[in-house]
Amino acid sequence: MKHKDKKHILLFMVLCLAEIVSAQADYPWLRMGDELYKKHLYTDAETSYRKAVEEKEAPGTSYNLGNTIYNQNRIPESIQYYQEAIESADEPALKSSAWYNLGNAHFQNKEFKESVQAYRESLKLSPDDVDAKKNLMLAMQQFQQQQQQQQQQNQENSDHQEQQQDQQQQQQDQQQDNQGQQQNQSQQEQSAEEKAEEQEQTAEEISQEEAKEILKAIEREDQRVQEKVKKASAKSTPREKDW
Repeated sequence: MKHKDKKHILLFMVLCLAEIVSAQADYPWLRMGDELYKKHLYTDAETSYRKAVEEKEAPGTSYNLGNTIYNQNRIPESIQYYQEAIESADEPALKSSAWYNLGNAHFQNKEFKESVQAYRESLKLSPDDVDAKKNLMLAMQQFQQQQQQQQQQNQENSDHQEQQQDQQQQQQDQQQDNQGQQQNQSQQEQSAEEKAEEQEQTAEEISQEEAKEILKAIEREDQRVQEKVKKASAKSTPREKDW
């Protein structure tokens, strides 16, 4: 990807300086910033451009300030200054370059959808810009890959969520089965206890009946014995004479 400083070029991610927006003699801070930028002294150039902005805000100064910040790898901040340059610039060439470098900044930030849009805006103003066309194709490819990866990630997340739901359902079913087994076991144990109690109660009732029959038998036997004793006693007693 190539990057412009109004034609300062970045081959993919390697910066190669060409020329910078021409400084005006009336603005020494701007002229100093340009000189420092040519020497790749981006921090010092940023300081000079900021002082130039304090003297007078101008689209070219915002654009140059965005370039110095971009070269210090402060991409989100550079986006802000490119947008300021685009909003305030009247010159088509400057605005086209600002759109172009905004596309590069979004590309570096992996914001490929925004990068595609910025390159398109740059080409509207400079239709013959070969670098913008190449960068646009590259950004579109990256955007498509990003969408595919996002779709794949969404599908994996959906599959994982379904798997978790299946596992939760299986756990719930297993818990219900365990509860059912415990209830059945409890009912069986309760039924066994009730049967045992019934058997004990029946055994007690039988024992009481048997005891009654035994008592009755003993009583009958006692009566027979007593009757025999009476008969025997009657036979052994001598009859008295009637005088």
